[in-house]
Amino acid sequence: MGSVAATRFGHGYRFVVTRGRWAVVAFWVAVVTLVVAFVPQSHAGGGFGDFLPPDDPVLQTQERILREFRVPFLSGTTVVVHEPGGLSLLTRADSYLWALATTQRNLQGRTPPGPDQVIAAIPVPTGRADTTVTFLYGSEGTGIVGMARLGNQYSAHFQTQRSVETYVTGFVPAQVAQGDYLNARIGLFELASLILILFVVALAFRSVLAPLAVVSIAAAGYLIYLPVLNVVASAIGFEVPGQLEPVLLALLLGVVTDYCVLFFHTFRHEIHSGAGNLAAAQHAVERNASIIAVAGLTVAGGTISLLAAPFEIFRALGPALALTVVIGVVLSLTLTPALMTILGWRLFTVVPVRGSRQAKIVGATVSATGDLERREKKLVDRLIRRGPALVATTLVLVALGAAVVPLAQARFDLSFAAGLPKTDPVAEGAQLLQDAGLRGITAPTEVLLEQTGIVSERPALLRLEEALTQQDGVADVLGPGDSPFTDPRGVIMSENGNAARFIVIFDSDPLAAQAIDDVRTLQANVNLLAIEAGLPNAEVTVTGQTVIASKVADQTRLSLIVVLIVALLIELVILIIYLRALVAPVVLLLCSALSVAAALGLTTLLFQGILGHQGLTFYAPFAAAVLLIALGSDYNVFAVGPIWRETKQRPLAEALSIACQAPHRRSRSPVSSSRPRSLWSPSSRSRPSARSRLP
Repeated sequence: MGSVAATRFGHGYRFVVTRGRWAVVAFWVAVVTLVVAFVPQSHAGGGFGDFLPPDDPVLQTQERILREFRVPFLSGTTVVVHEPGGLSLLTRADSYLWALATTQRNLQGRTPPGPDQVIAAIPVPTGRADTTVTFLYGSEGTGIVGMARLGNQYSAHFQTQRSVETYVTGFVPAQVAQGDYLNARIGLFELASLILILFVVALAFRSVLAPLAVVSIAAAGYLIYLPVLNVVASAIGFEVPGQLEPVLLALLLGVVTDYCVLFFHTFRHEIHSGAGNLAAAQHAVERNASIIAVAGLTVAGGTISLLAAPFEIFRALGPALALTVVIGVVLSLTLTPALMTILGWRLFTVVPVRGSRQAKIVGATVSATGDLERREKKLVDRLIRRGPALVATTLVLVALGAAVVPLAQARFDLSFAAGLPKTDPVAEGAQLLQDAGLRGITAPTEVLLEQTGIVSERPALLRLEEALTQQDGVADVLGPGDSPFTDPRGVIMSENGNAARFIVIFDSDPLAAQAIDDVRTLQANVNLLAIEAGLPNAEVTVTGQTVIASKVADQTRLSLIVVLIVALLIELVILIIYLRALVAPVVLLLCSALSVAAALGLTTLLFQGILGHQGLTFYAPFAAAVLLIALGSDYNVFAVGPIWRETKQRPLAEALSIACQAPHRRSRSPVSSSRPRSLWSPSSRSRPSARSRLP
């Protein structure tokens, strides 16, 4: 019963997308028009938002610090004032007085500050005569874009002094700057992608209309997917960071191009074999629709596996990627066959001539295709022998294994500034602090000690401060020894006398891989350092943005492992059901996993080994791995689908040989000797073939 229903559905589907071709085109034109006209076209998301949940121990420690001390030290926005020859006394005084005036203005306000206001500006000692650093804090409800804007407004006070250089840097401006660069260049990325698609498809089919048809279908998907994604995101309650929008676009263009090319390839050979437009389109749909549907299902399944990620940021990406794939698959399965049926043999012409069917097919298309097929057949016939197959498999495994090796050195970090151009003001401010040995001042680490009456243990605290300065990667430490007061309560010591803190400044990018390694070493040693300093009963906690970056790196690594396992299991189930086998799906997925690991290994080699980056921005390898494992399963379906179909009629070796040849040679009777009709025969141009009259 199920088989009969499936057959009827298949007949109905082929009828709609081929004979109902104009209705299909009109439907998608109407959908695109309505979406563009009535659905908001805003871009996906802004920044990444909060990286850790509110109940995380690191954030809870920060909350305790805010309750115990009057002056906060953790800020995402830093204003740097610098003068190469040394700041004048007037400029230095102005830097501190401007911070004081800004803070007092808000403290003395009669009403609570609204969003997008600076509520505090805290100068930080640098120990240098040529540089001052000020931390900015925004009011509740101020987003990262608003905070970056407030930083620029605050720094504008110093820009009237010509000899003074002013920079706004830190985690927040760096993230905003990276998003701005991506948004400014997303159009260029889209244009380059379209040009590449046009070139590759035109070269593959030696045609002008074929690449234009692919781009038209992809354009329809592009106009639909982002507005629909925004609506779905609002309904479900998730947000996709703007930094990941290029990933969505690349996925959409990839799946649409893949599926269109698969349809076109079969359609072209049917046309060359003498079939009419309708018959050729129906045969292309019959052969490829189920493969494309299963391939799309594997990609969607691979991407939806992101819902299993322990890291909440990545979970939001799962529905976005899956929705993008679904839109691409639906468009490909409906609009592509309709356009094929309408355009027919014109789809593979160089210059269509109005009023004539004598449009010139690309020079020697048939003969060139035949030469290529003969070379492919020779290669395939060699590789399906056991000896050459073993050699080829060994060489591929060795090459992929070698590419995987650098992956062991991969490090993830949270440094958005590292990816900015060197001429960007945020990057220039960070580099200035790097040259001064104070790079970590933009996000210092806090060491909190809690013990009853700890403020009376000043000698022990001084010994601990000295020990902290000797730790790897530490450029400076602010503690009791840096205060001119005997009892510096409210800044280094708590008001109640039961807590003390140290401000640790690393000498490298505080959110990059090196600082993450250094803070992990500090966390491992700090309890022993406190005991050796004479504070065995103190509860010691390390917090700060470097610690958050360390947790993000760990969460990314864990999420990557979990998601890949879940994705592979989903793909395995789909392939087992599709192929009705177990060994082949397992082997295919192991190969996919190996190729993904090799790709990440080469990425690590390029960016960390050759380009000298400290680590990989945490979301880049994650997104790449998920896309590769999903698309790898997609190509597995493309590769084994025809082979699986041919094995129903032939031995495996012969099935491999036939399946790897051109589509018009597949599924033909082995004893058939009928010669294909000429493309220019009247029957192929003026009336449908016998096959086209079949339901």
